Amino acid sequence: MKIVKVHRSPLFIRVVFVVAVFMMLLVSALTYRHVESINLSSDSVEHTYKVSIEIEDMYSNIKDLEIERRNFLLTKNEKLPQLIFATKAKIYLNLKQISKLTGDNLEQEVLNKQVELLLAEKFKIVDKALMNFDTYTKDEIIENLKEGRAVMARISIVIEKMLSIEHNLLLKRDKTNNSLTKTTPKIIFITLFITIAIISLAFVKINRDLDEMKVSKELLELANESNNLAEIVGEYGTWFLNLGNNKYTFSQNEFRLLGVEPNTFEASLEEFMKYIHPEDKQYVQDIATNMVTQDILVPFTYRIIRTDGQIRYLRGNGKSVINKSGDKILIGTTTDVTVQVEAQKLVEDRNRELETSNKELQAFNYVASHDLQEPLRKIQTFISRLIDKDLQSISPNGQQYLLKIQDSTERMRSLIDDLLQFSRTNKSEKVFENADFNELLENSKQDLAQVIETKKATITNEELPVTLAIPFQIQQLFTNLINNSLKYSKTETNPEIKITSSIINAIDENLLPKKDTTKYYKITFKDNGIGFDNEYAEKIFVLFNRLHNKDEYTGTGIGLSICKKIVENHKGYIFADGTLNVGATFTIFIPLNTTNNA
Repeated sequence: MKIVKVHRSPLFIRVVFVVAVFMMLLVSALTYRHVESINLSSDSVEHTYKVSIEIEDMYSNIKDLEIERRNFLLTKNEKLPQLIFATKAKIYLNLKQISKLTGDNLEQEVLNKQVELLLAEKFKIVDKALMNFDTYTKDEIIENLKEGRAVMARISIVIEKMLSIEHNLLLKRDKTNNSLTKTTPKIIFITLFITIAIISLAFVKINRDLDEMKVSKELLELANESNNLAEIVGEYGTWFLNLGNNKYTFSQNEFRLLGVEPNTFEASLEEFMKYIHPEDKQYVQDIATNMVTQDILVPFTYRIIRTDGQIRYLRGNGKSVINKSGDKILIGTTTDVTVQVEAQKLVEDRNRELETSNKELQAFNYVASHDLQEPLRKIQTFISRLIDKDLQSISPNGQQYLLKIQDSTERMRSLIDDLLQFSRTNKSEKVFENADFNELLENSKQDLAQVIETKKATITNEELPVTLAIPFQIQQLFTNLINNSLKYSKTETNPEIKITSSIINAIDENLLPKKDTTKYYKITFKDNGIGFDNEYAEKIFVLFNRLHNKDEYTGTGIGLSICKKIVENHKGYIFADGTLNVGATFTIFIPLNTTNNA
């Protein structure tokens, strides 16, 4: 009985810990020479911790997304989607960082891919909720919640596997660290064993209630520290309002959001209101007055003026809970959303700029279609009359000048027509319909029949696809490519144009991006013309870019630019390949799944 009392006495505990500390110091002195070698492997242990923290942070963000989705379904608050999008962005960053950190771990890469797939399914459910919330019935809301919980459960399983892997890896790497100390004398292990035995004996004999209290305190401190770190990283703070005594409590980062050190002032609404922007004070005051009667504080955004003069945008929300004492507590968060607000303003400014640009472009199109065309037609008419009736009465120099004027006006008309065509290609409605490419090719041949006959050109083609497309644009594409081959044909050789068609996988085609997994229609136009140097293969698609002098070959330098724009409108690719004095090949890739949403 006396022994038990001694074991439970504070003096015994103090003696035990003094002895344990002494033993630890002894071990530390004996193992000092091994520190350098141990440090070499500590980096791997630290890396494992980083991976675990990143996985836990991602899991926390996924939980936040689930909470935000549920809140949105239940409240239909139109401000929540922005927060949801921000949380999704954090999750994407987590995935990217985890993938980077675990690039050398095949097992984790597989699990990370599983998480990506599950998150895609999760995001689909979230997006479904966002898109259909206006029409959702109660049953549909419940079903969406069930789907979200089911996916969340699967995600939790994969996350646990990932954490387990890192935990096992940590154990393995710790074991490696321990193995570096094998040369330490046996006395070290004996002293360590004695120390652990003494500490274990002390803790076993400590009163159970005292143990629980200490454990609870440690867990609380750890949770507070973790929460404090999360608030700093996430740029948010938390606050509590006891509605029983009207007492506020601010987290450390709640103070930092205002630009002051933690606990600079006593937490209160009056002190907080001093930092509110004058134009927003009444708005915030009204919300603060009403929140005491509300179970849920609807998110609201306002401005503050920090001590350094910065104006920041904050967003607050919260909900009420009942603690164990029966007091009603209002728990809230304050998030710095300055970046999001400024980004939204930037988007709005850019949209206004685009609207202005579109209006200017429309004005240009009108001028080009009417105001420029009309005087040009009159110039051409009068020049034609001069040439037909009065050419002989004009001096030889005047005749040359008049013919040059005629050529220039023709070139100007061609340039205006091509510019209008390019503009229509950019702004025309992309309405896709089932189009027969064979029929469109024949139409192009008919449009160019006179030139084909004059040049004695031969055009052969394989069976072309029937697929969703913008018919008039595809016909324009075929016309421009054939006309280009005819224009740059050899004078001594009859032009030959061969058109082929096939279906290919993007991964099998060197010209296409490596990560592309789409199937494409591959259509090639190959001719035997003058060709071009391959160093200009990309430049020939640039607007107004010409490889030859305008006196050698007619044209405006717009035709191939129109081709590129048409292919891009169909979410495809176009490439050029040429050999001087041999010919040119234009290769087009049109995706098989082109739709009206392209």
